[in-house]
Amino acid sequence: MATPSSTLSIVGAGSLGQTFAAMLAASGQPATVLATAAGAARLLAAGSVRIRGGLTLDVAVAPAPAPLGSIGIATDPAALPDGTGLLFTTKGHQLAGAVASIRGVWPRPGDEAAWTAGLQNGLVKDELLAEAFGARRVVGAATITSAQREPDGEILLIGKGITYLGEMDAPSSARVLAAVEALRRAGLPAEPAADIRGVLWSKACNAAGVFGVCTLTRTAGPAMLGTEGAARAYIELVKETAAIGRACGVQTGDFPSFPPIRTYVDRPTEETGAELVRRAAGVPRGPVRTFPSMLQDLLAGRPLEVDEIFGDLVRRAHKAGVPVPRLEVVRDLISALNPGAPS
Repeated sequence: MATPSSTLSIVGAGSLGQTFAAMLAASGQPATVLATAAGAARLLAAGSVRIRGGLTLDVAVAPAPAPLGSIGIATDPAALPDGTGLLFTTKGHQLAGAVASIRGVWPRPGDEAAWTAGLQNGLVKDELLAEAFGARRVVGAATITSAQREPDGEILLIGKGITYLGEMDAPSSARVLAAVEALRRAGLPAEPAADIRGVLWSKACNAAGVFGVCTLTRTAGPAMLGTEGAARAYIELVKETAAIGRACGVQTGDFPSFPPIRTYVDRPTEETGAELVRRAAGVPRGPVRTFPSMLQDLLAGRPLEVDEIFGDLVRRAHKAGVPVPRLEVVRDLISALNPGAPS
């Protein structure tokens, strides 16, 4: 059996990919980012990745392979190191294209230690990766690390959150533990998950609720769940998504540093809604500078992950025979707002 490597590489030069790469490099670990030609040119012209908010970092970039302490930037997957854990941080609608650009080049023949994971929102990512690279190379992953790119190119770290990693069909593995340790060394909270499918579905529940409410109301921060109607909409979207998971044989849970999704599912909607409204009322109001990722994309005029999140959930529901009227309406309304939809 191949010896697991703790080396992590990144596919995608957006705010999440830059955050992970900068924190890995700043901790003295190798960090390579595979980017599009335009993304690579932008980063190399800037000369560094600048992180602000939750921490302050200025990490130099250079063509890969780069010296320790800096981020290697590559456009050719042949530049990725052997044995690496490859974290895809692209948007969900960009994942298929990113996979296609790598497939056949990475991993190299004989590289039995290489593996991959997707940090996208939604559930379809793991199926795409397994189809391209084989199920044995796929590690389940879910993160709530949150960042956004500012107009000047700086990355605003909204929150480190937590990243869960786990084998899709086994309790744990040496490669999962090595990757968790690498993220922790970088200052990114991480945990191995014995039930990664439960984590993935719990994140999907929260994403459906948050993105459904914030995108359609264009609110964020305390105001997002600060009214009875918004809180009820969030909870009912969570419950519909959890029902699909149950039909697929997966139970949600209350995982540390995640919203307590299992509790939200089990309790009456009115009880949880009142709690969310009270909690929102206790948060000081002020200018909102940070937004959930789908609202970031909508406000910036970028394509939305509507099909990868809501469309995929609705398709799974129909296949399982689960009624999801709220998810269907949210899918249709956000599709109508999608700047990336065909005209």
